[in-house]
Amino acid sequence: MEILEIAGTIAQEFPHALFGSVIVGLLCSFIGVYIVARRVVFLGAVLTQVSVLGLTMTFLPLFALPHTVGSLAVTLVTVLILSRLLTGKKVPRDAVLGVVFSSSIALRILLTQKAARVEAAEVETLLRGDILFVTPELFYMMLGAFAIAMPVYLLFFKEFSYVAFDPEMAATQGYRRGFWDTLFYLLAGGVIAFATHMVGDLMVFGSLVLPPVTAMLLVRRVKTIFLLASLIGAATPVAGLLLAFRYDLPSSPAIVAVLFAVLAVAWLVSLARAR
Repeated sequence: MEILEIAGTIAQEFPHALFGSVIVGLLCSFIGVYIVARRVVFLGAVLTQVSVLGLTMTFLPLFALPHTVGSLAVTLVTVLILSRLLTGKKVPRDAVLGVVFSSSIALRILLTQKAARVEAAEVETLLRGDILFVTPELFYMMLGAFAIAMPVYLLFFKEFSYVAFDPEMAATQGYRRGFWDTLFYLLAGGVIAFATHMVGDLMVFGSLVLPPVTAMLLVRRVKTIFLLASLIGAATPVAGLLLAFRYDLPSSPAIVAVLFAVLAVAWLVSLARAR
C-alpha cells in the first residue's frame, strides 16, 4: 500500500518526471543495443559530455541560444565528425573517443568559469539535470525526439541491425555503411542531447549501457535483445523514482543503481545457465 501511495504521488505531482524518465530509459536502451553491438560503448559517455559542453556554451554572451538548441547543435556537429573518424583506420576508435571525451570535459570546466551570467553552481545543477523538476517544455521536446527517432529506427531496423551486428557481411551485400552509420549517429546524438538536458548525463549513459548488456546476458535473438533492453529501460526509472522518494535519495543515481541490480541478477542467471 505504501508503494502504491508513493507511485500515485509521483504520477500526480511529477508526471513529466515519471513519464519523461520512462521515455528516456526506453529510447536510450534501444539505441544502446546498437552502441554495444558496434563496440563503441564509450561513445555514449562522449556524446553526453559533448551535450553538456553545448549546454555550457549557451551561458556565454557569444552563444546566447536556448540551452537545448545549443546542446543539440554542438552534439550534431560532433556526431557528423565522429561518424567519419570512427570508420577510419588511421586512428583507433577508442583513441578518437578518448580525445573528444577529455577535450569536452576540459572545455566545459573552462567555459563554466567564464559564464558570467550565472554562478558556477547553478550551471552544474542545470547540467546534471533534475528529473523531479522536468518542465513541460523539456518533456514535449523529448517526446518529439522519441516520435522522430523511434519510427526511423523501427522502419530501417534491418539495415541498422545488419550494419551494427555484421558490418563486413552488410558491405558485401551492398549496404552503404557510411550512410547508415551517419544516420544512426545523427539520430542518437539528437536523442542524447535532449535526454541529457532533461535527466542528466548519469542516467543517460547508464541507460545506454546497462539494459543492453543485461538483455544480452539473458537472451540471444537480436529482436528479443532489443525488446528486453527496452522493457528494462522503461521499467527501472519507475522503480528508481519509488526508491528515491521512499528513502530520500537523488533520482538519477537511484535509477542507475536499480539498473545495476538488474544487471547483477542477469549475470548470476547467466552463470547458473552455464553450469
